[in-house]
Amino acid sequence: MMTSDITTFGRNGRGKILGLQLITLHLLPGLIFAGFFFVLSHVFTQCGLTGYLALLVLIPLCLAPIELGVMRFWSSRFTERKSLMEAVAYRRQGTAAEYIVMPLLLFICWGVLSILMSPISQYVETHLAIFLPSWTTQEALIRSLIGVSHFQRSITLGLAVILSGFVAPVVEELYFRGFLLPRMEHWGWVAPIVNSFLFAIYHFYFPGNVLGIFVAFVPISYIVMLKKNWRIGAIVHSLFNLWGVLSLARLIT
Repeated sequence: MMTSDITTFGRNGRGKILGLQLITLHLLPGLIFAGFFFVLSHVFTQCGLTGYLALLVLIPLCLAPIELGVMRFWSSRFTERKSLMEAVAYRRQGTAAEYIVMPLLLFICWGVLSILMSPISQYVETHLAIFLPSWTTQEALIRSLIGVSHFQRSITLGLAVILSGFVAPVVEELYFRGFLLPRMEHWGWVAPIVNSFLFAIYHFYFPGNVLGIFVAFVPISYIVMLKKNWRIGAIVHSLFNLWGVLSLARLIT
């Protein structure tokens, strides 16, 4: 990083992220995660395990270390402290309404939009999934989960509740809405749109979900930026993922 870039951030580390650096910080964790997922899911499948389990175990083994590691490095590089939370600018305390009513309204809004966009999402999944390894498509993961023993399905779904339902949302909201979004404030009202768009593209390994993620997280990003509170996004994100795990459990049982 050039000296002129360093001075932009100031002592509190809350300054701008510019150009290629912005795109890289949003997308590189997803590219790395996808690379490990493509390989590990194939290994798991060959060993008689479900590829969905590979997706889950990579949350603590790959996703969390990368994203929290970037934040930890940023904090030590641009602040006088070496605390992870020093990289999180949006950490204002919220009210009960912000933690209960607002997430529920956003969840309901997402549910309506998901129904409306379902035909488009299915079309995208059908036509773009062909560019990904065949064993990593959502259809293939569901088939592999159905094909394993009841015990393995139960363990996998239990891990999904913990890792996909809670760990991944907290880590990703810390990173994307708590760390990256505030450093895009100089973009004004466009910042939440760009942040949500790049966050959606970050999930390119599930192309059918990209449009839904983008539309769902635009209002979330706006509210997080308005309230300066990443926790609101984490609650809604957790609701999304837990609903997804519940839907998957109903589908395969």
